[in-house]
Amino acid sequence: MQLKQLQQLQIKYETADIIPAPYCNQILLSLEQKTEGLSADFQIVYTYRDDLTEEDLYDEGFTSEDDFSWKGILNKAWRTAIEQLLAKTPERPNHKALEEEENFLEISVGKNFEGRPQNQAEWEYLLQELMQAVYETAQKEKNLSLIYKKIDRDKDVQTLFIDVFFSTRKAEAYTETGSGKTLKQFVWEDATPLMQQVFVGEFIPELASQNEPKNPGKYLTTGDGFWYEFSKSLKNPNGNKKYTVTLLDYFDELLK
Repeated sequence: MQLKQLQQLQIKYETADIIPAPYCNQILLSLEQKTEGLSADFQIVYTYRDDLTEEDLYDEGFTSEDDFSWKGILNKAWRTAIEQLLAKTPERPNHKALEEEENFLEISVGKNFEGRPQNQAEWEYLLQELMQAVYETAQKEKNLSLIYKKIDRDKDVQTLFIDVFFSTRKAEAYTETGSGKTLKQFVWEDATPLMQQVFVGEFIPELASQNEPKNPGKYLTTGDGFWYEFSKSLKNPNGNKKYTVTLLDYFDELLK
């Protein structure tokens, strides 16, 4: 899509018909270019919950107050990301009928475009990132933080800290040993694939510890209050036998 400069963008989204409550939702995000950044009007409403009790919601990790709306300014770094995706978006909307398993997503770009984009999967991913940016900017949620701890047989400890800030589209990593802290080469483009990889793993809280580990092993905490030990409380997901090995190789490389 040819666009000299982003002025206004609206994204409408609704989960697929086969997604049950309490997971199904509708999202409306309106953005307008301002000098200080992107003026945002965000709303998320969870649907079809009338037959669910508060206990039902809690059992699924939700509450009765999950609906959220916010107006404010998003960091101007998001403008470049949006414009890059718009440049990759065909000017002809997608007119195919939605399948039952497909989410609905429609964008309006000023007077330039209105409809379902042909590269919908990319827009869904960007919307999830923008939603996380809204939650961080509104201080509804903290930034994503990972800590990887490696303890050898001699009880020598190496610790890797990774912080991902969707609010500013920045990421940083540093290591900590007995000799101090060392900043590592780590950028936003490295962060998002890593986060996708981390959270496909099988995390087992019942086998994890709430105490910081002291015994030899390799551990990961994602900010949920638990320390997961690789191959014990953090395991390969179904169909991916190389998950833990690949992830450990990546973390160990950053520790060097």
